[in-house]
Formats: sequence, C-alpha cells, structure tokens
Amino acid sequence: MSGHDPDQGPSHGPYHGQDHGQAHAHAHAAAPAQTHVQQSTPAPPQPQPQPQPPPPAVTTAAVPGVHHQIPGTIPVPIGFPPEFDPNAMKLTRGTSCVLCQQRKVRCDKRKPCANCVKARVECRVVPPIPARRRKKRLQEKDLIDRLKKYETLLAENGVSVDPIAVTLESPFMAASSRWPISRTSSRGCTPRPMAVKPPPPRQVFGAGTHRPDKVPYKWFLFHREFRASEDLMRDSSDEEELDGSAVHRAFDTMYEHQDGFPFIVGANRETSVYHYHPTPVQIFELWQIYINNVNPLLKITHIPTVQGLVLEATKNLDDVPKNVEALLFSIYIMAVLTIDDGQSRKLFGEPKIELLSRYHKAGQQALVNAGFMRTTDMMVLQAYILFLIAIRMFIDPRQIFCYVGIAVRIGQRMGLHRDAQVYGLSPFEVEQRRRLWWTIVGYDRRIGEMTGSTVTALSTIGDCKLPLNINDTDLHADGKDAPTEHAGPTEMLFSLIRAELAMAISTDASKDPRVPIDKDNPIASRPLSMVRMAGPGGQWYTLDGFFAHIEGTYLRYCDQKIPLHFFTLTMTRQALCKMRVVSFLVRLANNDPAAALNEHERDTLFLEATQMIEYDNIVQSAESLRGYKWYTFLHFPFPAYMFLVTEMRQRTTGPLVDRAWDAITKNHELRGLMNTLHNPMHLAFGNLFVKAWDARAASQRQQGIVQPVPSWIDRLRERADKAGRPHGPHAEAVG
Repeated sequence: MSGHDPDQGPSHGPYHGQDHGQAHAHAHAAAPAQTHVQQSTPAPPQPQPQPQPPPPAVTTAAVPGVHHQIPGTIPVPIGFPPEFDPNAMKLTRGTSCVLCQQRKVRCDKRKPCANCVKARVECRVVPPIPARRRKKRLQEKDLIDRLKKYETLLAENGVSVDPIAVTLESPFMAASSRWPISRTSSRGCTPRPMAVKPPPPRQVFGAGTHRPDKVPYKWFLFHREFRASEDLMRDSSDEEELDGSAVHRAFDTMYEHQDGFPFIVGANRETSVYHYHPTPVQIFELWQIYINNVNPLLKITHIPTVQGLVLEATKNLDDVPKNVEALLFSIYIMAVLTIDDGQSRKLFGEPKIELLSRYHKAGQQALVNAGFMRTTDMMVLQAYILFLIAIRMFIDPRQIFCYVGIAVRIGQRMGLHRDAQVYGLSPFEVEQRRRLWWTIVGYDRRIGEMTGSTVTALSTIGDCKLPLNINDTDLHADGKDAPTEHAGPTEMLFSLIRAELAMAISTDASKDPRVPIDKDNPIASRPLSMVRMAGPGGQWYTLDGFFAHIEGTYLRYCDQKIPLHFFTLTMTRQALCKMRVVSFLVRLANNDPAAALNEHERDTLFLEATQMIEYDNIVQSAESLRGYKWYTFLHFPFPAYMFLVTEMRQRTTGPLVDRAWDAITKNHELRGLMNTLHNPMHLAFGNLFVKAWDARAASQRQQGIVQPVPSWIDRLRERADKAGRPHGPHAEAVG
C-alpha cells in the first residue's frame, strides 16, 4: 500500500544514523526517475535481429505515454519492430512517424505503421519540439501596484489625486519595514509596509454585505479569546472600525498580497542548490550557532547523530543526500535568525538580511528536491518544521497556520501521533518521533492562538507520549533498551514544559462531570477556571493546581545562573500569567457571572498582565539570553497589552498603573517597537493607547503633575492624525 492508516501504527521510516539516512535520501532522489521509467520504458531493450539501418539524419526518442505496463502482465521489450500484425491496435500518438514525415505521406498511426513495415525500417516517433515560451508581459497587477505607489508619493507631497478605481484602495502612508526576506526572496515573503489605517474587510454574507454584529455566526471562525478581545476593545468611537477581528484586519494590512503557495506545485522542478551552500568553515560556524541557540529550545534533532551527517556533508557538498541537504539549509536559516546583523557581518562577512534571503530560497528548493509533500522520512519533516519556524517573522500567521497543517498531515501519515513504543520500534526512533510530534503540536497550537483557530493538531486523536526527560548522550541510534529518565533537569527541560503548556487547555469545570456545580450561585462558580490536558483521558487541574504541577515538576530544579534554566523560568512564568489573563477573557466572552470581578481580583489580573510584559523585558535585556531572544518573536505578550490598554483608560493613577506604563514603555524600547510600530497591536488598537495616555495625562494635570509623553505615543498620535481618526479626551463623544 502506498498510504498509511494512522490508526494502524506508525510508518517504519528510517532514522537510524548516517548511512541509512543517506541511502533513504538517494532513494527519494531517484524516485521521480523511476516513475518515469515505469511509464515510458517498462523494460530495457532486448536483443533483436538487426534490420536495415535508418537514415542517418533521424534521431531516436521515446514517445511519452506509449509504452504503459498493464498491471499483472509482462512488459513488452522496447527494441526493433516485431513482425507486422494486421490486427495491431491503433495508437493515438498524435504525431506521424519519422519516415512518414520525411516522405510526406499519411501515417496510419499503428505500431509499427504500414509504411515502415513495407520499407522494413524501424517505426520511430520524434516528439515535436515545444514552442519557445514568450516573455511574459508586465502583469496588470504590477502596473496597479506601481500606480498606487506613485499616488502615495503624490499624496505625501500634497498633490491630490483620484484613485485609479473605486474598488482599489490607495496604499497608506508607510514606515520603514524591518522584514529582511522581502528584498530578494522570490516567493511569498514580501510583507507590505505598515498602513496608517487598515482597509475595511471585504466580507460577503449571503446576497449582500452586512455588519458582522447583525450576523448570528459573526465569531464562528474565531477563538473565544479573539471574541473577548474584540468585546473588550469596543467603544463608541470605534464602532465604524469593528467590522470583524481587529487582529485579522491588522494582518491584512501587514501582509498584503501574500496568498501564493511558496512551494512548486505540479511539474517536477528539481534544481540543484549546491551553489547556495556556505563554505565548510561557515557550515561548522552555523552548526555551532544552531547547537547553542536553537537546539536547547526545540530539541527536534539528535545532535550526536546530526553532527556526523554535517561532517560527512562538508566533505562533498555536491553529493549530499537530499534529506540531509534539506535539513542543512533549515539549520542554516535557523542559525542566522538567532544572530544580529553585527554578528552576521563579523562571522560571515555579509548582512543578515542577505543570508536570510539566500538560505530561505535555497531551503525552500531543497525541501522540494527532497519531496517533502510525500515524504515518510523524519529528517525531511524535521527540516520542514524548522523552515516554518524560521520564516514565521516574515509570513502572515494565517498562511503559516496552513503550512503547519501540512506538517501535521505528514506527521499523521507517518503515524507520529501514535506512540511508537507499542509497535516495536527502537528506543531511538520512538524518542525521535515523540520529540518531532510534540514540536509540531506546540508550534501548531501557538500559531492557532495567533490566528484565532480552534482546530489544531491537538484535535487529532492520538496517544503519543511526551518525550523522556533525558539528555542526547543517553540516547543511542543502535540502543536496544530505553534510557532511564532523570529526576532533575536535563537538556529536555524547556521542551517538556513547552509540550505541557501546549497540552493545557483552559476551560471551566462545568465540562467535567466529576465536579458538582451550583449554576445558580455566581459566587460558588467563581473559582471554577480549570485546565484540561489534551488527549484521551487527559487530567484536569484547577488553574492553581496546574501552576503547582509545573512548579513542582520542573521549575523548582532550575538554577538561574544557567542561561537555559533562567530562560525557562522566565518564559514559563510569563506563560502562566498569560493563562490567568486568557482565562478571564474566556469567561468574559462566555458572559460568565464569574467575569464580574471585584476590585481585589481586578488588581490581581492587572498585576498578572503587567508581570507578563515585565518577564518579556527581562528576556529582552539579559545579555546571557541573547541567543534565545529569537524565540520571543513567537510569544509577544499580546493578551497583556489587550487587557491593560482597556483597564488603563479607567485606571489613570496609582502604583500599579505607573508600573504598567513603565513596563510598556520599556518593552517598546527593548523590542524596537518604537521604530516602525509594525505590530498587530498597534495597527489594531493604537488609537486606544493614545486615549489611555490622554486620560492619564488629564488626571495627572489635575494633581499638578506633568509627565513627558513617551515617543511611541507621539508616533501613534501622528498616525491617527494622518488617518483622520479621533483621539484624546473628546473622542469619547464621537459616534
């Protein structure tokens, strides 16, 4: 069978070291050629009696689609023509044979044709040479983009122009973009500059367009957290802009014209990427960066095994197995992603932007060469998920969510969602499959949160266990017995916590029949925020119980002097703060009576949201965590900002408010958010930040306090002024 039933166990894909991996890669490389042979030339030529030689000017070529082997029969050898059979079936080749073309007579399209039999020569067909492709003319879309750009330049210089069409919005005032791949990448990686005002969404409901609040299924596609954030952000002055998810509208603005699938579809376009490889010395440099900055956080590759593959590959880069080559380029791009431009110039003599663009293009092609869409090779799937993690900064999260869906489907086809231990696989392969599956699950869950998607890999019914708490040195490719888990922290510390957080689904106790609930008593139902672990028979925790589980199982062993432990402590506690904030947003979205918080509970949530940003500031500012900062690009403290920006419009003074504003301002400085404001938070809710600051300034003026305005607030105000949006104390009366 060519497919694999996920419910009948895992595929026995190779992952047993260097030699086996290379052999498997060669098999993949030869697959297209083998398919072609089966279709066009079922068997090699067999000796035949020598006929009269053909004219010298005639060349021999196989006819595509002529010689097809019927299942269950012996293929007909391709050689010189047999004796003419008057009952030979007619062929539909569409092209006359060479002899008939030369004599300019009608060919009867038989095999062989009557004219060739009569002349006693081989009946051969030369396929017509395909017509030369004409150079594509400049597409209308390119012309429109150019015209829109010129309109923007004219508008910036005070020249009023009419848009080129009613249905085409003019581009908005742009700030400088920090997206490296956009300059030279060939496909799907061209984020549009930040817009002053997001364009209205184009949504069609039934026969016409209606306001989403009139549509009963308004929030069908969005997470409850998204719905809660929209309700939280809604105010009278912004009614005309809340035609859908503000976050999705921000994505539309940031990633315009990015709907193309980045990989080649259809024809076999295998192309060598040999010339894109760095030098052997640079390969070792990139490999070491990967070991230091990426491996501790992902643990998707077994370092001792892959190190042998890297060493072997550098000896002969023009003959690297395709699965290894795909993994190498994913390692290159991940390594470059984790360093800054100064390090890139110092180590490799090139700007980071150029290296990212080159390895992005080559990595994409290497995955195509390795046949990633139909692979059963875990190394290719490792390369694919690493590639998706690397390009997250440059691609619309909604597109990434679809690409990760491909990884989930490939993993299911390979049976990764089923625990391989019961199928008799080696301990090494069992552990590698677990690590790979939970990396995919965690990334899919995170991208699902960003896009408001409820269906992720966690929806898959599977029984894959968490990876063991062991080091790479405990795991051997040829080992017969499973290694013994450690009691304390190992190299898997961060990965195991990441997997548990991915499994943790915030819910309420009403979904657990074991917990009695008095639905008529709002006070009794108040502490019922629960955490359910995904999977069959998943354990239930209270929110505090889950925090205690994480603290007692992992965090209590951490030593802050060790960078990985320090990063684990900080990021995990930030994630726990996020769970409390999101839990409140979920209750708010469900109109839960428990969402009506008293002052103490609201102070606690306000503090949790502030700490979430403060933990992010710790990571951004700690020099020892410099190599891990890339991971924070996937974990912007967005829920904290959503909660605080609304609260701070009512809370204008006090120690907690001062602390929150200080944390937000510092976060803008450390993350460089002040430079471009190219962020969904600013695009969606920038006007609310201006209102919150104006409310604070007005309250402080009444107390005789004058505080300088943060520069990022000034930037947001300028953008709101250009867009003609109301802000400030009088904006509340608008609408």
